[in-house]
Amino acid sequence: MCSINHDLKAIFIHIHKTGGTTIAMNLKKYYGFSTYYLRRPDHTKFCFDKKKKKYINYENRVHGVITYYKTSPFLNKKMNMTPQKWDTYYKFCFVRDPYDRIVSAWNHVNRFNIPFQNFLNLKNTCNDVEYMHTFMAQYRSMINEKAKNYMNFIGHFENLDEDFENILKNIGIVDFLHNKEEKLNVRNHKKFYEYYNQETLDKVNILMKEDFQNLEYKKITDIEEFQKKYNINNNNNDSPITI
Repeated sequence: MCSINHDLKAIFIHIHKTGGTTIAMNLKKYYGFSTYYLRRPDHTKFCFDKKKKKYINYENRVHGVITYYKTSPFLNKKMNMTPQKWDTYYKFCFVRDPYDRIVSAWNHVNRFNIPFQNFLNLKNTCNDVEYMHTFMAQYRSMINEKAKNYMNFIGHFENLDEDFENILKNIGIVDFLHNKEEKLNVRNHKKFYEYYNQETLDKVNILMKEDFQNLEYKKITDIEEFQKKYNINNNNNDSPITI
């Protein structure tokens, strides 16, 4: 999904489970953006998907948001986009600590109450919606068809409100109209690090390899180091909300 404002020459790239639903809502409600959640006519061929899926939109196992939308003449016509606009518009997204994001995604798509450690084994058997939320690397949605990072600004879920205001300033908005307290897709669950042991840590390190290689989040290989970083330093915090 992406949101576009042609007057401001700006594009928001929505990466699942990074606060993107809230950002897209605010952009549309207060700042004149249009949000697009579309399926290209050649979806099955473009995504190398031999199985007929029931999902009508862009979820897939291969291409991130930019490549999916940017390379489709059909979608570009609907969005009034051109190659030049893609190259020159201010493009921004949000990312999230992979250890946190995969727990949030599992909590979001887990319809059958499958334990976290078991769900991590379903990469090859889950449906496309579950895959894109949980197993698709965030970095995949940040690159163009030449596999180059296409972002002008990368915000962080951990600093969402401040980064969002910086983005608004960068695209020329000086009056902030949105309510910081208004969040969508909010759920309560245990602290994400409570779902980890050495086995799940090892699995997530493999599953999220692409993000650890390309984003500013450190991969941790030892569970004691992981617990020291997250658990001990945060054990007095209330249970967080997840978006």
